[in-house]
Amino acid sequence: MQFIMKIISKNFIEQEIKNVGFSDDYLQIALNKYRHICFKIYDLRAFEANILKQTALSCDCDCAVHKNAINCKVEKTDCILCGTISQLIEVSQKLKKQPQNLSLKNISREIINQIFLYKKTANTKIMGILNLTEDSFSDGQEFLEFEKACMQTDKMIEQGAQIIDIGAESTRPNSEEIPYNIQIDKILPVLKYIKEKHPNITVSVDTRSSKVAQVVLNAGAQIINDVSGLRFDDNMAKTIADFDAKIVIMHSRSTPKDMDNMCQYNNLIDDIYFELKSQCDYALKNGIKPENIIIDVGFGFAKNYEQNIELMTRIEEFKSLGYEILAGVSRKRFIQKLADVTNAKEADDMSAIASAYFASCNIDYIRVHNVEKSANAIKFGKIFNQ
Repeated sequence: MQFIMKIISKNFIEQEIKNVGFSDDYLQIALNKYRHICFKIYDLRAFEANILKQTALSCDCDCAVHKNAINCKVEKTDCILCGTISQLIEVSQKLKKQPQNLSLKNISREIINQIFLYKKTANTKIMGILNLTEDSFSDGQEFLEFEKACMQTDKMIEQGAQIIDIGAESTRPNSEEIPYNIQIDKILPVLKYIKEKHPNITVSVDTRSSKVAQVVLNAGAQIINDVSGLRFDDNMAKTIADFDAKIVIMHSRSTPKDMDNMCQYNNLIDDIYFELKSQCDYALKNGIKPENIIIDVGFGFAKNYEQNIELMTRIEEFKSLGYEILAGVSRKRFIQKLADVTNAKEADDMSAIASAYFASCNIDYIRVHNVEKSANAIKFGKIFNQ
């Protein structure tokens, strides 16, 4: 008897299961058997890793450990735990029975938490960039005048921006610090204009200064976008906590003046992950609520071309931190190189393609210069995570 076989795209498993006439009552249970996840667990004691591996095998999934973990010739090992959602839930349930003094009970809970984060979807929002600077890498001086800044704001909102991110200090490579009072003088009039004409639009302010943050939050801004990740100004975390505002914590190293010399990593993704986690832990300790934290992996900040590309392809891994994610690659040098152009604005098409990709990855916020192109691209990208 002849038959035909073909591969099914992972995004259409649910639809195809329905198409074969499967029972609706058991659909969600079935879907857990078709969705596969890999987790990395760090610094597990060798004997605990062996227990985890045996537990995984007993549930028909697997766990990769150091080759010398089996005979405990290494004290600790990282582990890669892989399986379907159903299998991993079973692993979690079995680990609950382990003694209280082992880490495995905590791993049991974290498996369920990570499955939740994996399945979580996002309503991707566009953050339109408004640079009130003289030396920004793509549009310096273009919107310095109040009237031009307002016109650009209106244009971005009309094209689909839900958030306007205002900045008066360039953070391009080798840029200098701008005094807080100059930043305030530039930002405040435009901020007031947005709050009066577009009261439903969220306003973000791109600044490292707590003095700027305090003034703009008083004036109605809801988000502070700190490219230093709270490391530049010791008072920034307290200011954010006092106002109960949202904060974008970006991964960066040193300052824009010398960040290009800070691209050395032992393991790119792991290093950025743990450095961001440390910055978020600092925020929590200073009273910032977890729901107010947005993380930004910091494309272009202390990362070279190859590192930025790898970071893009693996951005979904940062969902494991449990916070909303912002992605900002618009017109950046590596995007220009990828597009094979030398002018920043000529990279808008490639930036829009990146926006579609981030939307397909369920990234929460995408920060862009050309809102119209990215808005259209995001509509396309969202098709792939239905």
